[in-house]
Amino acid sequence: MLYDVKGVAQIPSINVWLGTHQTSERVDSQVPHARAILDERGHILVLVTHNTDYFDAFEREGESREYFEKFAGVGYAFGINTLLYAMSH
Repeated sequence: MLYDVKGVAQIPSINVWLGTHQTSERVDSQVPHARAILDERGHILVLVTHNTDYFDAFEREGESREYFEKFAGVGYAFGINTLLYAMSH
């Protein structure tokens, strides 16, 4: 992997962040998860994240400098590592 990712970061949608500055959108969504479906050799076929919005870290960088500075680093690191894994396995 290119980046050292320590865990699954909770990245809120940009709309929630701009309105509340909280990372959890609801009381019952405070823990982010990543799950995978593996093949018989243990390689990831499907990667799913829940209670985190990694795509907003990529899609919304021009809308809020504060949001970008807080979430883009962890979002890009997770996304780039995922892409590199998919291309190399």
